[in-house]
Amino acid sequence: MILTLSHQKGGVGKSTVAWNLAVYFSGIMDTRIVDLDTQRSLTVTNALRKEHNLPSIKMIHFNTAEELAEYAAADSDDVLTIIDSGGFDSAFNRIAIIASDLLITPVSDKPFDLMGLQKYEEILKSLSVIQGETIKTHVLFNNINPAMKRFGELVDFICTSEHFELMVSILRQRVDIAHSVGEGKSIKEYRIFSKADQEMDDLIVEVKSILNIK
Repeated sequence: MILTLSHQKGGVGKSTVAWNLAVYFSGIMDTRIVDLDTQRSLTVTNALRKEHNLPSIKMIHFNTAEELAEYAAADSDDVLTIIDSGGFDSAFNRIAIIASDLLITPVSDKPFDLMGLQKYEEILKSLSVIQGETIKTHVLFNNINPAMKRFGELVDFICTSEHFELMVSILRQRVDIAHSVGEGKSIKEYRIFSKADQEMDDLIVEVKSILNIK
C-alpha cells in the first residue's frame, strides 16, 4: 500500500503528518518512508530518533523518478509506504500521486491555501486525463486555530470538486506537535492523551478505515 502526503504548496504540514502516521504504523506493520522533500525533513527527524534511542523507521531515497516508478510497481498489501512529497510540482511527485492507494492533502484555514488547492486541482485534473480515471485526494484540515469552527469558502470549494474529499479528522495548532518532532518522536510518544494525541488518533482511525487496515 502506498499513502502519499501530497500538495504542490509547501508549508502545509505534509512532513509532520507523514511522520506521525509512519511512527504509528511501523508499530503494527512493515512501514517505510519515501522522503521526496528536498529538505529531507523526515530523514533528519529519523536521525534524531536514533539519538533518543528510539527504533528508527526505514527511509528510502530515489535518485530518479524512474526508480520510484519501479518501486511503486512492486507494491504489496503487506508493506505500507508513506511518501512525503515535496511542496512543488515534479515528475517524482506526479508518480507518487498516480501510484498511491491513498492521497492526503493537508490545508490550513489561510486564504493562500485556497489558492494553492485550486492550483493542485489542476494537477489532479491533468493526471486524471492521462490515467483515464478521476484521481481524488483526501483533504485534511491541518494546523487549524483551536477556536476556528467554520471554514467558509474553502469547504465550499472542496465539496464541489470531484478531485477532493474532505476528511472528518481535523488537526489543530498544538505546541506538542513542534516539540515532539524536534525530539524525533510522534505526538503519542511525546505526550499521550494530549489534545494533539487525541486528534492524531482520530486521523489514524480514519486512515485505517480508508485503507482497510485492521
